[in-house]
Amino acid sequence: MKLYIVTPINARQEPTMREKLVAARHRVEMLKEILADDVRLKNYELISTFDYNDMNDTEEKAMSRCIYHVLTSDAIYLDHGWTASKGCNLEYHAAKIYGKKIFEHDKL
Repeated sequence: MKLYIVTPINARQEPTMREKLVAARHRVEMLKEILADDVRLKNYELISTFDYNDMNDTEEKAMSRCIYHVLTSDAIYLDHGWTASKGCNLEYHAAKIYGKKIFEHDKL
């Protein structure tokens, strides 16, 4: 089973896109370590946009891959601050429409 980690990028406070991406990638790596220890998530392979996208991809190309991975995952995890991100909201709605299990950062 796969769990896709949804974390904001554009909504981050870093000044440049490169800094936003680096900070978000670091956050996802930390989340993978934290979530791997949660007994409710033990059966999930943890994946994120950074496992499949190049940091030089256009936003459109990256989002299309993100949606693909939401749809091919069994569940998603919504990271802190996801509501401020258009991309995260899109991923959330796709997961909801297709009946994916949804975990939120403050409800685990």
